[in-house]
Amino acid sequence: MSRRLFIILAVIFLLSSSVAVYADVIMGNNFQWQNIDKLQELDRTRFCINGTDGYVTLKDVPGSKENVVTYYGEPLKYENGKEIPIGYVYICEGEYWGVIPPSHYTWYPGWIPMNHLLVVYVAADFERENEDKYYTYSGDYKAVYAAERIVIWAWPGSDREKRVIDDERFILKSVDTKYAYKDNEEREWGYVVLTYSYPGWDETPSTTKSEGWICLSDPANSHIPSSNPSPKPVKWSPDGIYEWVHDNTDAIIQYSLSNIIKVRTYEQDKTFSDIYKNVWYRDAIATSYEYGIIEGRGDNKFAPSDHLTGSEAIIIAARIHSQYKYGKEAGDRLLSAYNYTYYSGSGWSDPLNDIIQYCTVEGFISEFPKSYRPAPITRAQMVHAWSNILQSKDMKKQNTVSRLPDVDESMPYAGDIVLFYEAGILGGVDSQGTFDPDSNITRAEAATVFMKLIDVNKRHNGRIYGNAKED
Repeated sequence: MSRRLFIILAVIFLLSSSVAVYADVIMGNNFQWQNIDKLQELDRTRFCINGTDGYVTLKDVPGSKENVVTYYGEPLKYENGKEIPIGYVYICEGEYWGVIPPSHYTWYPGWIPMNHLLVVYVAADFERENEDKYYTYSGDYKAVYAAERIVIWAWPGSDREKRVIDDERFILKSVDTKYAYKDNEEREWGYVVLTYSYPGWDETPSTTKSEGWICLSDPANSHIPSSNPSPKPVKWSPDGIYEWVHDNTDAIIQYSLSNIIKVRTYEQDKTFSDIYKNVWYRDAIATSYEYGIIEGRGDNKFAPSDHLTGSEAIIIAARIHSQYKYGKEAGDRLLSAYNYTYYSGSGWSDPLNDIIQYCTVEGFISEFPKSYRPAPITRAQMVHAWSNILQSKDMKKQNTVSRLPDVDESMPYAGDIVLFYEAGILGGVDSQGTFDPDSNITRAEAATVFMKLIDVNKRHNGRIYGNAKED
């Protein structure tokens, strides 16, 4: 089917009113057309994949075992956890099937058994649970009008999508609050309608309206702690009644290396085809892969000799820190919340911007110049970016550094470099402890640093740098 036909189908779906019935499968590419009056509209659209094999394949026809939606000749598979929209269901021989319409989520519509989907918590669920706490807002909007940007949230303190109106040409004209809500930290939120002037595609200013939740007391902050995180998805049921289990407890700060755990298994000659058994960096790369910290570069390759980019360095730092501080589950959840920000006028934001915000808010990286991001990062720059991930208790001094051949105390990041030598994470590129600060660090070298960062038993111990000898 063409994209135009998909769009037409979606419009017909929205305009149709129908009742679900039990029906036989009608084979053919025009199944939706032929059964448009037999579809049941859902009162929610957000679901996530939960297939028994770790994925699902889409079908052209509900109930079919053969009519599989393909992509470049291969069956189209959606991995578990992928979020999709479902607008309508069809009952085939007593089994409910949902159709993925064409949308900004996917241009590949198809049918999925509803028992292979989980229901995702949305803004309407928050309203149903909290509308008794809503009240009429009587304050002023000084903070909103003074803000250089405004963050619109899915709901107060959510960990879901956030849309940011941040273009410098944005001019706020009016704010109308439909109702307000106060969170546990006494922050005041409002469900508002914003009227503002914003240049269109031809730069001609036009009046635009947006609505949603904003924090009236801190409207520009897109990283307010998640006071109302989404509960875990629940099993779909035809009656549409769900019991959401909330875990509103704050993430417990732990700062423990034991929080960084293995999540998968490295298989020699299978995981990466370019990592040979006897190379010096094999164990480090296997470790970084098993802990889910450093990924490959596609095509079954790790690319050990390629240079690590600044973007990769900062993403790795955030992954380590979030797990180390909060634990695997809570850390992943907190970090993932920074990947749901939409910037007005510029499309989906570069995820790296949100990861940098995480690092900044957490305070373990004080600077990360934009020039670092796309380019290979130097050995000194990477050490600096990773120097504050761990607490001092896990960076204990076990080597003596009186002098390093090419590190002077006046050079950038000298203190961070010495810290890593003293903790045994670095040992130099030769027997004299030469660091080579201005060379670009390779991905294999970065994996080695990671391995020693999380495993104190693999660190250098008892070395002396500056007396021309080592123990």
